Amino acid sequence: MISGSFRFLINTESLNGVESVGNLTRHRTAPVVLKTSTGYLVRYVPAISGESLAHAYQTALVDLAKKYNLPVGVYSSKYDFIKFSTEEVLKEEGVNPPKDSSDMRRFEVEVMLKDIVADIGGFMYAGNVPVRRTSRIKFGYMIPALMGDEIPAQLESQFHVRYSEKDQMIYNVEVSSALYVMSFSLDEDLIAVPSTEGPKVNGEDTLTKQRDSRVKTAIEALYYVLTGNFGGKRSRFLPSMKLMSGIVTVTDFPFIPEPGHTNDYIATTVKRLGKAKEIFKGKSKVYVINNEGIEEGGEVNKVGSVEELITSLTGK
Repeated sequence: MISGSFRFLINTESLNGVESVGNLTRHRTAPVVLKTSTGYLVRYVPAISGESLAHAYQTALVDLAKKYNLPVGVYSSKYDFIKFSTEEVLKEEGVNPPKDSSDMRRFEVEVMLKDIVADIGGFMYAGNVPVRRTSRIKFGYMIPALMGDEIPAQLESQFHVRYSEKDQMIYNVEVSSALYVMSFSLDEDLIAVPSTEGPKVNGEDTLTKQRDSRVKTAIEALYYVLTGNFGGKRSRFLPSMKLMSGIVTVTDFPFIPEPGHTNDYIATTVKRLGKAKEIFKGKSKVYVINNEGIEEGGEVNKVGSVEELITSLTGK
């Protein structure tokens, strides 16, 4: 399992709009519970959804898969990630729906062979015999770091004017600036491995042969997200973004790093990981990017950039 927590300083972004109210384009917000010196409080803060991050990640999967000659489905190749959800889609993709429960594994393997996005990003066929494959990549909402009594985030509506031949159109866009926290997890051991129980079916040997390439592609797709290539409304609101710090753990047991809401989140993760290794008798590696001089704890593999991190993870 590859899991990570990161902190990004992002200024003047409109990466996740939710709706227009009159001439105002709103930024997504989410309620959070904040512990302060006077107790627990609820605050609404700017946020970037896990769906937004997952869409960017799956878009990267498509581009990399084409580069490495790995399979991409008809709809995924157009960045439409509806992924084998209906019989109409199956017809266009050239996959026969499952006949009964004993045919579910055959169906899942055929879908995985058609589309690497369905393999790594999961899919849900909702026909007469439903088949579901859980996503191997998981993203949480990006929310501001919850640090003490103050939340380092602000929303502001920016005034703009569009010119037409005769008139002027006034519009406002909410932009946010925040120290954002991001978390993700990639179950690399489960890539190219069918999740439906049953005897082995045709095509599984092909998946096994492709597994190393699929895992490499899944890791490299993280580069796009970790370098800020996610979200919408970038043509005139390209954010000022800097990766402040991050920690990635590679383990052979379930483990999620501490979210970056405190300045000791890296050190806390290293301490927790040491205890988890004793419990599970497992192996682990830790990679740290630290551009803000925060506490790191025990021995870690320090990397200076996302590029160096991805190189380490892929073993290049």
